[in-house]
Amino acid sequence: MSKKKSQYIENSRRYEIGKDIDGNLQTTADLHPVILSITLEIDRVFRQHNIPYALAFGSALGLYNYGGFIPWDDDVDIAIDYFDIPRIIEAFKKDLGENFTFDCYETDDRYNVLVPTMKVKRKDTYLKEKNWFTLPDRIQSSNGFFVDIVAFIGMINKKEHAKLLNRSKRRMLPYVICDAFLRIDPKRLKKKIKKEEREAAIKYKDAPYVCQTPIIPWQSQKNNLLPREIIFPFKEYEFEGHKLYSFNDIEQFCILHYGPKSVKHFDGEKYIDNQPERLRKVGHIGKFSLKRKK
Repeated sequence: MSKKKSQYIENSRRYEIGKDIDGNLQTTADLHPVILSITLEIDRVFRQHNIPYALAFGSALGLYNYGGFIPWDDDVDIAIDYFDIPRIIEAFKKDLGENFTFDCYETDDRYNVLVPTMKVKRKDTYLKEKNWFTLPDRIQSSNGFFVDIVAFIGMINKKEHAKLLNRSKRRMLPYVICDAFLRIDPKRLKKKIKKEEREAAIKYKDAPYVCQTPIIPWQSQKNNLLPREIIFPFKEYEFEGHKLYSFNDIEQFCILHYGPKSVKHFDGEKYIDNQPERLRKVGHIGKFSLKRKK
């Protein structure tokens, strides 16, 4: 094994994701190329328009530990600077490939603002997510597999971060009741939430810490506020044999966000992953097809 490859944990295991809508058993070996194709399309458009981005969260952890996907991961997360949203929209409108589409609040106010900032979807696939709770997708531009894009904003300190996140959590119940149970699109509440997001982004534009947008209420307060220099500037790494971008200091991001046991360690012979076997599960896939629409 080369010195370069020995930096990562060997990955020969494949995890079942279930049977597709045609009854064929699929694994992460079948899934990952589909998710990667969406990621590479985003990378292509962003490079063409000089827009910075970073593989984030589990994708950053996979990059650090495996040089690619975590073997049992079923998605990719991408981080952007909040202030690049207008440029991204224009870039996608102009140059996103025909087999892909994107959704966000800024182009369609039916978009659910309690989820990541944007979704880029692959049209020739099908996915019905399996979550403990799912808000309605009112746009339905495509029901295909997707990559989440989440905006990062500056933040002054833990106290302010907690205040903004707690406000989002308090609003979650009326939002959900209106949207999921009464089946009424809470447009006025969405508009207010997005206005407050922008105000916070402007106010703390150059603050010493950064966080994913605090309007997403499902996130924890713990370990989500990070020193700016760990996140920015984004750097290029190798992910599944492709040059893609992620955070400035991936190791420190993983340690601070997921804890020190999240990162690989050398046992004297090889690098190993500390994740318990019982937690190595594909989590979000319900009904699906990797090859066709429903």
